[in-house]
Amino acid sequence: MIVIYALAKYLAYSMWCYVGVRLVQPVAANLATAGRFGATRWLIGLAVGLAVFFFVGPINEADAARTYFVVYTPLRAIEWTIMALLISHKALEGSRPVAKVSLPLWCAGGMVVSFLTDLLSPEGLQGRFCIGRCLC
Repeated sequence: MIVIYALAKYLAYSMWCYVGVRLVQPVAANLATAGRFGATRWLIGLAVGLAVFFFVGPINEADAARTYFVVYTPLRAIEWTIMALLISHKALEGSRPVAKVSLPLWCAGGMVVSFLTDLLSPEGLQGRFCIGRCLC
């Protein structure tokens, strides 16, 4: 089950990164570039998810929903901002200027993608929040 979840995260992140690359440099938008950015985002999420697992500690079931959003919302904002910076840097190498207005909205969309794909986690499929066990 975790393999399906990990693959779903990677595919969703890759597709969303494709959208980001299309925003800032449409000529460079292709599946290979999207896959590399998706893999980068997936690895960042894995590292952050492991850190949450070790640093957040045991979660009270009654506080799970609140803890999930309090912990993961700022972390995902940071993760998607990092991705926006990486994609923007890539665009600086190209010929089209970065669409600065679109990137904050793209980051917000990435956060939604992250939260939605958590529904495919083993915990999400059981109707629970995957705090400390998510690929952030």
